Amino acid sequence: MAGKWVQDCERILNEIKKSAKVKGQDRLDMVRMIRFTLFALQRSVTGWMEWANNPDVMAQFSLEELKEINKTLSELVYAFVEYDAKMTGQTERKREDRPHRPERTLTKKAQEKRDIFYVK
Repeated sequence: MAGKWVQDCERILNEIKKSAKVKGQDRLDMVRMIRFTLFALQRSVTGWMEWANNPDVMAQFSLEELKEINKTLSELVYAFVEYDAKMTGQTERKREDRPHRPERTLTKKAQEKRDIFYVK
């Protein structure tokens, strides 16, 4: 199992490296890679949570190894959360600076609620 996980990690890393070298990427390409990168991060965090929640796995690490894992993850997460706050703040300011648009009104009357039969 671990060998497959490592192979998948290597494939993900190669895809990220390869995409960084592609010339002429547009906004849609950027969004696609942001999504890919975030899914890769989510996959990795999920794996780490499985380890952290499994005493049998965590018992295999020495105190020094656990200190190193904690230090590395803390640095990574600190940088990520710091970036998250920065980007969220910038986005909020951009939204506040936009001229206010009036709310749209519905032009179609809402259908009355009734049971609907769906075929699955």
